[in-house]
Amino acid sequence: MKQKLKKNLLSLISPAFKQPIFILSAPRSGSSYFYEIVRRMGDVWSRDRENDPLWFQFFPYSRFAKPTDYISSAECSPKITRKFKQELLYQNIQNRRESQPQDIKKHLLQRQPIRYIEKTIANCFHLEALQKMFPDALYIYIVRDGRACISSMLEGWQSNFFWHRPLPFPDNATISYWCYPIPPHWETVVQQTLPEICAWSWQQHNQFILTEIENNPKFAQNCLQIRYEDLLQNPQNLLTQVSEFTNLKITPESQNYLQQKQTSWTTLSQPKAEKWREKNGDAIAQILPQIQPLLQQLGYNPEIL
Repeated sequence: MKQKLKKNLLSLISPAFKQPIFILSAPRSGSSYFYEIVRRMGDVWSRDRENDPLWFQFFPYSRFAKPTDYISSAECSPKITRKFKQELLYQNIQNRRESQPQDIKKHLLQRQPIRYIEKTIANCFHLEALQKMFPDALYIYIVRDGRACISSMLEGWQSNFFWHRPLPFPDNATISYWCYPIPPHWETVVQQTLPEICAWSWQQHNQFILTEIENNPKFAQNCLQIRYEDLLQNPQNLLTQVSEFTNLKITPESQNYLQQKQTSWTTLSQPKAEKWREKNGDAIAQILPQIQPLLQQLGYNPEIL
């Protein structure tokens, strides 16, 4: 009863968000690890995990005959946007980290804007919606070598760790469920092999972001592109770059998390250099021609890891 009353009171408030930060990446790109570091920087609100449940609540798969995680700006009416932000506020109050408590009264009564950070892989397909609902948002786009990334996607797809999305597959489909966010036109690739499907999914996640960078100057200006490999090899320089871009302070808590060299909650097997060669070398060799142009566009030499 008390929780319901609190939620009803919050529903009367239109929360103010200022320059929220959205981390974008393809699946298995190291974004969870990066997120755990950045959410410990400065005075920010964040969730423990990805925000898929809230997106599904407002934009359910059932609204399409062929489910997809794509959300258009036309779906984000002022009413939907207001209710989405109210629910986002409520969930952040419920799930805020004890190590970094927020002064709720300061934000609710004094109307001080909230600095929010989110890492939800499906946001690759929510870019129109995000820009409509949060016009001043900042974006951090983390990329990873596609060979390592797709190998990790294969490992995750074949595990029982991630949610298996049931889809209306045709009879000749080679898979019985979809893993990771669903790009538009998924039905065109379900007759292919799993390595080819993962490669296509990796391409789609990245391509949606790259297309927005190319065609939308405002988005490009508000988007910082970084590499997962740089996070591992020179994390301090990368954090300084992120701090300057977001105007978040590098805190002792973020430094401690980095120095402890923790693995993220999504880690499936022990990190290892060139793990993709050992686990899925033959599969990656088969799909390399498919991903080579995008690898090069992202700055990776297909001949060198």
